[in-house]
Amino acid sequence: MPKPSHRPPRVPEQVLHLTDGAPPAFDIQISYRFGAPLIYVSGELDLETVDMLREAMAEELSTEPPALLLECSRLAFVDSRGLSLLFDTVATLKGATWLGMVNANPNVQRLAEMTGLTNRPGFRFLDNLQAIPAALAGAACDHAAGGGE
Repeated sequence: MPKPSHRPPRVPEQVLHLTDGAPPAFDIQISYRFGAPLIYVSGELDLETVDMLREAMAEELSTEPPALLLECSRLAFVDSRGLSLLFDTVATLKGATWLGMVNANPNVQRLAEMTGLTNRPGFRFLDNLQAIPAALAGAACDHAAGGGE
């Protein structure tokens, strides 16, 4: 007769997400605030989803807006492909256009800081949607005063 085991039962590894249960499905929705496109991003930005956001961003940037804004309050995760998309986008911006992330979670902010994205002149974080008008007005003033790129 085998001896009874005194070990606790094995519990499967858990993946932590910012939401309960499974990660939210990736989704983007586009609206416009104060003359700038605002792309609401939810879910995980990774190898499987990055091209969907890349296409939406390219389409919106084709109109040369003053800024391209990503609302990220429901963005749970960004992998290296998503981060590369942000770097590539900032590198290709023209004139006074800049890329802003609104309501990004602390993990995404830390990733951007650690990789140097926040040091790029064409990138900024905005705490909330109410910060958009001042950020757009400030960027327009900087550009008019010769501080633009």
